[in-house]
Amino acid sequence: MAEVWKAHDHRLDRVVVAKFLRVTDRGTRAARRFLREARILAAIDDPHVVRIHDVDETEMAGSWHLYLITQFIEGRTLRAAVPKGHRLPVAQALDWAAQLCDALAPVHARNLVHRDIKPGNVMVREPAGRLILLDFGIARSYTAVGELGYAAGVTATSQLLGTPEYMAPERFLLEPVTPATDLYSVGCVLFEMLTGRQPYVSHGDYGELARLHCHAAVPSVRGLRPEVQPAVDVLVTRLLTKNPGHRPADTKETAALLRALSAAATPLPTVVVTPHTPPPPPPPPGPPTDPAAEVEARCQAVLEAESDPVEQVGRLGEVLDHAAAVLPSDHAGAWLVTLHLARALARAGRPSEAADRLAPVAARARQVLGADDELALVCSLNLARYLGDAGHAAPAAQHLLEVLTAVSGVFSATDPQVSEIRFDRAHWLHVAGERALAAAEFEALYQDHVTAHGAHDPKTLRIRELITGAPS
Repeated sequence: MAEVWKAHDHRLDRVVVAKFLRVTDRGTRAARRFLREARILAAIDDPHVVRIHDVDETEMAGSWHLYLITQFIEGRTLRAAVPKGHRLPVAQALDWAAQLCDALAPVHARNLVHRDIKPGNVMVREPAGRLILLDFGIARSYTAVGELGYAAGVTATSQLLGTPEYMAPERFLLEPVTPATDLYSVGCVLFEMLTGRQPYVSHGDYGELARLHCHAAVPSVRGLRPEVQPAVDVLVTRLLTKNPGHRPADTKETAALLRALSAAATPLPTVVVTPHTPPPPPPPPGPPTDPAAEVEARCQAVLEAESDPVEQVGRLGEVLDHAAAVLPSDHAGAWLVTLHLARALARAGRPSEAADRLAPVAARARQVLGADDELALVCSLNLARYLGDAGHAAPAAQHLLEVLTAVSGVFSATDPQVSEIRFDRAHWLHVAGERALAAAEFEALYQDHVTAHGAHDPKTLRIRELITGAPS
């Protein structure tokens, strides 16, 4: 939203960062967000948070600009220090995650959530290796009170701002944010520092990425890096759990736990990447701890490789054959590979084959795991889409009705997963020519949200937005 420059302060003879925003009017949302960032930074005095020196406005080249002057940090971003595909010694990754929590503690203490924790918004100060948090442009108050509570209205509730690869499920679902929202992002960054990859990869498919963050099983750090202590794997899983109420509740306590785990890890030399030192190569992968971890690693390698859908279909088929040879029958690991294979078939323009592949897995997963299991639900939703895309809209709607019936006693009518099933069913009813039934289902879905949450709740507004955009 702005231009950022390295600059020189002639009055105080120091290097600074100058952030300029060209605005048509000082009352625009972008201008208010820019000035709010300055107020947020001015209110926080912490060595792990970038310091603000000045904020003002000026006219340049016939245009009105706001500008923000902040501390210049000698170092590199965390993204530059740990490039994609590289991973850190376990002790250092835990220490840096603890420092990231240190930076968030004063932010949360002021009733604010950063909402955009990612490697590109963290500087590694050299040569000490201290982490400093940047970019509070989309920070938001999570209470109605507090000195900066007025900031809550600057970012509209219907706007989804941030970086999806590190975004908590509640952000995708437009639900209220809390400090646990930032801790989820810390979990994503820690997972990447430990394994060399993000927890969920979508290859540019935003909808798929949202679905993974909201519904996919949390991947195992030890499945990708077996030498990591089990306690670290447990903590990362807690940070990445879907329900924010089940994540660690306090940033300071999380930092203390991370430091304790770091101290218990095998001591390894600190890695500080300078502009003149190439990043260290990733350590060779250790032997898989079990066949399921090996299948997961093989599947993930295929998903992360640069390949077209047709090639991906072939390689996932090989992984599935291997899974059938090393895993027992009815193993969720093989079902997950089948799900990815079906998705690749659909992307390759073969939805009928995708449905054929996924149908027996969806049925068996519901039978073994229960209809309310996340994997079973995701398989059912994808199967309906592939049936519909293959020209079988009525069977797709009927399949989703069966799923709804099966979970009716488990989830509420406005549960996010149930809402998605209801919306998709109405969509396929409409495609099948059942316009009246589709309209009735859309209206019932909306009214249930109004009753449960109110007409102006973000979840209700989102449902109305989706229905308005649906074919009529």
